[in-house]
Amino acid sequence: MWIAKNSVLTAKLALLSSFLLVVKSAYGSSFPPVTEPFEAHRDTVRKHLLDTSMPQRTAVDIELNLPFEIAASKTRPYRGKFLLIHGLNDSPYVWHDVANEIAERGWDVRALLLPGHGSSPVNMLEVSYKQWLAVARAHFKQWDTDEMPIYVGGFSLGGVLATILALENPHIAGLFLVSPAYKSKLNNYLRWAWIYAKFRPWIFGGMIIEDNPIKYNSIPVNSGAQFFNTARYLRWKWLGKTLSMPTLMVVSENDSVVNIEYVRKRFARKFNSDRKKLLVYSPNPGQVERADEIVRNSRHPERRLLNQSHLSLINSPKNALFGETREILVCNGNEYPIFMACMRARDHWYGAQHTPSPDGVPVARTTYNPDFDYVMRSFNAIFDVQQQ
Repeated sequence: MWIAKNSVLTAKLALLSSFLLVVKSAYGSSFPPVTEPFEAHRDTVRKHLLDTSMPQRTAVDIELNLPFEIAASKTRPYRGKFLLIHGLNDSPYVWHDVANEIAERGWDVRALLLPGHGSSPVNMLEVSYKQWLAVARAHFKQWDTDEMPIYVGGFSLGGVLATILALENPHIAGLFLVSPAYKSKLNNYLRWAWIYAKFRPWIFGGMIIEDNPIKYNSIPVNSGAQFFNTARYLRWKWLGKTLSMPTLMVVSENDSVVNIEYVRKRFARKFNSDRKKLLVYSPNPGQVERADEIVRNSRHPERRLLNQSHLSLINSPKNALFGETREILVCNGNEYPIFMACMRARDHWYGAQHTPSPDGVPVARTTYNPDFDYVMRSFNAIFDVQQQ
């Protein structure tokens, strides 16, 4: 596992890296523009990440953070294009498993990288939500150049951006939204984050330990402020409008980031297609009140999984980094003593952030979904994919 073995040495190295990267970011190049062909854009982003990434990230790590493209399987009828947008503080790798599944079903797939991401948390200290919007719009415009149907998927922050694109481009053929962060549980804090950022740059971590190759452990206050601005912008765009394209939305009832009840209400009121489904993961599934909602069990004690987390829903059990034989342990977001206890423990329980332990053994974040195949069967149903 990529877990820090010597926390004191790691902390000193990380703080030095943080200082060097702050200096470097002040004089570094801006995020690469979106260009065609896509492979040329990918090459430009690779050079940018090589220049701005944390020193501990290897060339292999950098490849995991790049935007990517997968061609549609030639064994299936061609269905169009699927643009995928990642979440806050992570990278296109979050779509790794789903992207391959979508391509196998007949879509060309592209997963983009948002400014500030994929390199170092330091690069999130000054990023703006307007940059994220501009890059998402540019990728969509670059690819939406013919009569082929185009679909959009979004995870967390990416779900907010995908919904904005759908409101601006009603010809989008379908939406796949995972943990869409329409409203945070921390909204009362985040609305003032732009002020806090001037005095306290980091919500968590401050570059102390960065051992996750595709996602930041440290979270700048500015990240939260710019997420809040993105969600507020969506609420303004949504006034008086609904979305009519087929939509699959997947959420966890135990999500520590997203206000799930708000998301449920948005789904009921703002999505009006007769081909829509809200897939909810719960450790205590009960009776479903709505025909367009399915509740699935998220508790698997035989796997030491207490529930599903914000980030686990679309990772397959076979995922090399986050699956059953995971290489990466995710403990970030807690107070430092709890974080370090989690990092040092063995035989963890797994759940959403702040899930209590049943026996005192630390709870790390759940990073995969044993029900991944059901998610993709739901995808088939909403987007009318015939099984072979």
